[in-house]
Amino acid sequence: MTNYNLDVLIDKEQLQLLLDNSYTLCIARKVNDQYNVVWKSIKDLKLEDNRFEWANKYQVFASNTFKAGALVEAVSNDEPIQYGQECVLDEDKVMELAKADPARPPDTFKVTNKNGAIPFGISADVGGEYHAIYVSPMIGKGHAVFAPVNEVRVWFALNLPTGTMFSDFTGEYIELRFGGGKNTSKICFDQSGTWKLIV
Repeated sequence: MTNYNLDVLIDKEQLQLLLDNSYTLCIARKVNDQYNVVWKSIKDLKLEDNRFEWANKYQVFASNTFKAGALVEAVSNDEPIQYGQECVLDEDKVMELAKADPARPPDTFKVTNKNGAIPFGISADVGGEYHAIYVSPMIGKGHAVFAPVNEVRVWFALNLPTGTMFSDFTGEYIELRFGGGKNTSKICFDQSGTWKLIV
């Protein structure tokens, strides 16, 4: 399985400003052409060694309703899932073991809902731990297809913890696409407070 790495460098003057004002370094991952959850945030910022590492390992779960500013909470068990698989949420709100779904398009997986209207969450491995990357709208009985991709958005925010749902951005951010042979990247938040791609 491919591993991905992103290193973030911060200008010395900007670092002090960010630390003095309790900013966190945030990363979000795109699912179904949307970013809506802080996948991981780093509070203990450094000049270098601000690193995000991940692999394409996912879990699905029934979630609390999307609300900007709230934390994602699972209301069912988490179940591992891979591209080309399906999980079923049963009538008792139990997420069943994933099984192969030969009809799935590449780079997608499916959740079948037998419980009633409920949102679904997707979590992904980052730094060896699973954290939410997406919360869906309400899904009625039937199927929902999810397509997580290796596109990330990075930004600084005021004290924004891992797992926070959001609907918009303020301030500077940078978007990066991984895959197709690109597994590592390095970016810098420079003296002027602008994001720059190094590698």
